[in-house]
Amino acid sequence: MHTRFTTRAITILLLLAAVAGSTPACAEPVTVYGVGLESCHNYLDTLANDTVRDRVKFVDWLSGFVSGVNRAARHRNNYLGLADLGDGLLRIEHYCQARPHALFAEGAALIVYGARTGPAAHSLEPVNYGAADKTCGQYLEAREERAPANGAEFRDWVAGYLSGVNTISLTTGNVLGGAELLDAVRWLDAWCDAHPLTAFSGAAEALVLQNERAASGSGAEPRVAAQ
Repeated sequence: MHTRFTTRAITILLLLAAVAGSTPACAEPVTVYGVGLESCHNYLDTLANDTVRDRVKFVDWLSGFVSGVNRAARHRNNYLGLADLGDGLLRIEHYCQARPHALFAEGAALIVYGARTGPAAHSLEPVNYGAADKTCGQYLEAREERAPANGAEFRDWVAGYLSGVNTISLTTGNVLGGAELLDAVRWLDAWCDAHPLTAFSGAAEALVLQNERAASGSGAEPRVAAQ
């Protein structure tokens, strides 16, 4: 029995020009999944009530979001620059205090577009956070409900990762096209089954690459199919 992955998504225009003083990377609306769709008010509640378990899902989603942004960016390998996730969460908290009805994803967009640029990168590899460095084998164990807490971690990370790619992409606001998040999860199940020792970030990267190639017509493999 697999852990249930939330598939609800909404297409929104993040209005990054207003949120972060920047022009959106992609002119079309951006598809956001999972925890990013929760309100700032909900996030602030987890801080006020000291509900660590509920707060972790926001941290996992943000870890995936920033990893996805870094993956899709063309000129920077870490959009947090000189900051870290802790600094980012503090900035989101301040944003949410002023805009409790805004989406958590809008606060996340603010921190990646407003972060100070760090020193020149010595590596072109994108910087990853959170579950990215765990293996596909660990992901599959979590999917089999042997580690329910880690299952939630991967679920929220993937939702954030795809939301981050959609936010920063120059070509699309929805890398999955007509597919749903659950379709992507099924694809990840199969890919990770064949590559159990690969980092989970590698599986997410392969998913995005396949969809990008299929959308451009340059790849032989079919796009992640809607079920």
